[in-house]
Amino acid sequence: MNKCKKCNETMDNHRAHLGYSECVECSTVKKYSSHTIYPHKTGGYIQPVSEEQSENLNRLDRRGTSGNKPAKGIVKDNSWDRWLKEYYAPKPEKKKFVPKPTTLPIYIPVKEAMTKVMDMYENRGYDSAYELTQSLYTDDKISLMTKSKITNEITEWQYMSAKQRRWQKKLEINA
Repeated sequence: MNKCKKCNETMDNHRAHLGYSECVECSTVKKYSSHTIYPHKTGGYIQPVSEEQSENLNRLDRRGTSGNKPAKGIVKDNSWDRWLKEYYAPKPEKKKFVPKPTTLPIYIPVKEAMTKVMDMYENRGYDSAYELTQSLYTDDKISLMTKSKITNEITEWQYMSAKQRRWQKKLEINA
């Protein structure tokens, strides 16, 4: 018959068949626990683990089933009591930030800016005219839209031949 090594009591045949030499009372082996694993919404499976590992895995797992998870919300932080305290003794209201009004820049007229840039184009060329346009914009004398219009105009003039530019000037003078 199968006898326990420690207490010499008769041991269950099933336990002896599993390879244990001690009875349940004398054994130091802890009983297995389980951890449920959910690889997706449904269809979870059980993983046998030690009791320590099971507690740790349940603590880490958001779907753990242990009932000793820390409370959240109203129970945890006593938010009802806090709300009641703030209701009876409200904090003084903070002053709202009111931005100072900024003055809008005063731009020079588009025709005046165009005239300056075109004079620079005729005297010194495309690069100088473009630099003047850029400096007028950075000095906040013209808007971004005006800068874009002037840049487009001098670029068109740059692509024209000298004959086309003379013809264009005649059209502008007569208009």
